[in-house]
Amino acid sequence: MEPKQPIRCFEGVTKPHEPFWRWSNATEQGAAGKTGVTAEPELEFYGYISEYSWFDDDITPKKFKTDLYRFGNGGPITIRMNSGGGDMIAASVIRSTLIDYPGRKTVRIDGLAASAATVVALAGNVIQMQDTSFFMIHDPMAMFFLAALNIEEMSRLLEELKSAKGGLVDVYEARTGISRDRLAKMMVNETWMNAREAVDLGFADEVIAVPQPNPPAGAAANAAVANTAMVNAIKNFRNVPAALAALARVGDAPQPVQNNQQAAKLRAESQLLCKKRSTE
Repeated sequence: MEPKQPIRCFEGVTKPHEPFWRWSNATEQGAAGKTGVTAEPELEFYGYISEYSWFDDDITPKKFKTDLYRFGNGGPITIRMNSGGGDMIAASVIRSTLIDYPGRKTVRIDGLAASAATVVALAGNVIQMQDTSFFMIHDPMAMFFLAALNIEEMSRLLEELKSAKGGLVDVYEARTGISRDRLAKMMVNETWMNAREAVDLGFADEVIAVPQPNPPAGAAANAAVANTAMVNAIKNFRNVPAALAALARVGDAPQPVQNNQQAAKLRAESQLLCKKRSTE
C-alpha cells in the first residue's frame, strides 16, 4: 500500500518524506576516534522544521531517527540552527528524539531560532547563540484563507492551540525557571530576544562570536534570512526586529490565491489541527 501523502504546511521545494535536515563532518561510523574524522558531526536545521505536517507521517520521523543514530553514533553532536519555525508536531517529535539520544548535544543558533524551532533548540545540553542571532517565542497560531470551519471545528482548533501553548510553556519553564504567567504573556506579545537577552533569561547558555575580517555591511542581519524559507517564515510574525524586517520586506502584501486548486490546498491545511481531535 502506498504511504499516505503528508499535508504541505509551508511553501517550498521539498518533496514529501524528503529530509529537511543535513549532516556534515559525519560518516556512517560516527565521529572522531573511529574513522579519523576530527570534527564533531553537525546536524543542520536551516529553514522550516518540515514543510509538511508530521501528523499521520510514519516515514519522515523514522528517517530522522535513523540518521541521528547512524551519523551521531551515540556520541557528541553539534546542532546548527537558522530556522523561523515550522510544523509543531514535527518539532515535538524531533525534540523527543534528540532528548532520548545518549550523546551530548550542543546547539548553536547561527541566525534565528523562532516559533517551533525553539522547541528543537531547547533539546540541547548546551545552547550557544551567535552574537548576531535571535530567539523568538510566540503563541501557537493557525493561518486561514478561504477555510470553511464550523463552530465545532473552531472549538476543537482553539482547544488544540491552547494545548500546544501549554506544552510550550512546560518546555520554556523547565529550561528558564521563568513563571508560567510571565512566559504566557511573553508568548502573547511575540517576544524577540537578541543573543544576550536570551542568555540572561535562561533560554541559552552563552553568546559566541565568530571573527570576520571586514564583514560586509548588513552581514549580521543577512545571516538570519539566508534563504527563501526564512523570509517566508519571518513574514508571518508581527514584531520582527527592524534589521530582519527590512531584509525580508515584511510589509509586502501577501500574494492572492490564484486558482481553486490553491484555495482547496489552503482549506486542507487550515483543517489539519481539527483533524487530530476528531479522529481520537
